[in-house]
Amino acid sequence: MGVIAIAGGLLSLFGGGSVLSGMASGSSLLAVIVVIFGVLGVVLGAGLLGGMSWAWMPTIIVYVLSIPLGIVEILYGGMIGGIGGVIRIVAGIVIPLYLFRPNAKAFFK
Repeated sequence: MGVIAIAGGLLSLFGGGSVLSGMASGSSLLAVIVVIFGVLGVVLGAGLLGGMSWAWMPTIIVYVLSIPLGIVEILYGGMIGGIGGVIRIVAGIVIPLYLFRPNAKAFFK
């Protein structure tokens, strides 16, 4: 799960950075928010990889909050945002569901 979170964070950094640098179309404000979520994804992913208990609940919160962000990305994010939005919505559903499984919860205790 940590590797997935880190990969998602890096993709968010790339997508948001592409818009901010002018290499892709989309809203600059949305790109900044995506970059922030990218940084959170990398940090939380590292915590998940290390089995750090502090990473469990913030990861769930960030990924649940990423669902509406994914919808906004699809609507206003241009081509990169549209693809990223779909991935973000799927991850926002799958990752919290996985982290609530008994074996995953036990790993972080």
